[in-house]
Amino acid sequence: MIVEPCSTFWIGLDDTDEREYGCTTHDFNHLLNMLTDYRVKIEDPRLVRLWPFAPRRTRGNAALAAKITVPNLLNIEEILTQWFEERFAENICGQEIHSAQPVLILTEEQFSEEIYIETVRKQVKLEDRLLVLESETNRIWFTDSGASGAIGASAAIAWRGFEDWTWECTVWRDNINERLVPEKSVDEMLQKYGGVLLNRDPNAGKNLIAPRTPCPVLYGIRGEEAETVEKAHMYLQSNGSELCADYRVFRTNQATDDHISSTRKSVVSSIKILQGGHTLILADCEMICFSQSGDVSKLAQKLREGDCIEWSGLQNLDGTYHIEKLRLLQGSRNRARPICKCGSRFKSQGKSQPLRCKNCGQQHADSWEADIVKSDWKEPTTANRRHLAKPLSRKGKYEV
Repeated sequence: MIVEPCSTFWIGLDDTDEREYGCTTHDFNHLLNMLTDYRVKIEDPRLVRLWPFAPRRTRGNAALAAKITVPNLLNIEEILTQWFEERFAENICGQEIHSAQPVLILTEEQFSEEIYIETVRKQVKLEDRLLVLESETNRIWFTDSGASGAIGASAAIAWRGFEDWTWECTVWRDNINERLVPEKSVDEMLQKYGGVLLNRDPNAGKNLIAPRTPCPVLYGIRGEEAETVEKAHMYLQSNGSELCADYRVFRTNQATDDHISSTRKSVVSSIKILQGGHTLILADCEMICFSQSGDVSKLAQKLREGDCIEWSGLQNLDGTYHIEKLRLLQGSRNRARPICKCGSRFKSQGKSQPLRCKNCGQQHADSWEADIVKSDWKEPTTANRRHLAKPLSRKGKYEV
């Protein structure tokens, strides 16, 4: 048996979808299918969510990457060039203005994980990222519309996911008519397959697997194991869902909290209820809890000056932190003077003076009593969480 010598590379793709149509996952799957036809081995295809406040983001803000093993006799650069130029010919020719700025990257070595960490937690300037990517071993394809996709494509390549990860079975369709994914079938699928997650919001009574935009995605099933999400997909295909054109299982950083470095503790100075029912918490920084965040919003509106809270969230471009999880560590309520043995309540006699019972004359050191209150962690409903946010009910792959 003759074993053909091979070379290993990483490829990454991002920003191929227009604001009104298109889908980067669909384009990347098309690319991987084409490479498979050339006997290229595909490993670890990944769908990586990035910083949610990125100015040019689409709703999910995801980029794609994979490790590929290429037969040495195959000119991989020539094949990728042909695919990219054919796929995005309109963007390259500059025939019209496009919101998409597709970028395809080919590299021999996986990029530093710092590239991913930076991109998932804060804003990255394109010029800075391109400087980092300047290398003779990196090949970057982009169009006349721009190269913003380089930020996400490089981050997807750089993601390791050694400590935690989840899976998504992304399913595509041929038509752009109304999707047929019966609620009853989704409910049955969720009951049948344990380990699927973030696929339904029980509070709203609706499934979350099918997008509402006219894109090629039919649905996406998220879960803890690759085998589970694929089986769940097969179940839907056999139980009333419209038949798909293709599907692929991706490893992802969804539901991992990778975008949050750690929780923080703050002492509340005051709160303000804003228009729309949103709550602004003033402390060592400004935090906002949106009305749609459910239990988080309800807890925020009950906070008082002096409350000690623990929270996690991301800093927006305007400097405020958007709260994703919140709990009250300690607060005092019903503050009052102590009660005398006779049953009356002590009263203040003035500054630096002991308290005195007006009923029996007994004195007491100047003090207050209060009910100490605290709360468990609160999080938004499933439909109002970020793709990256880890549910309170979920443990990471290596959490005890």
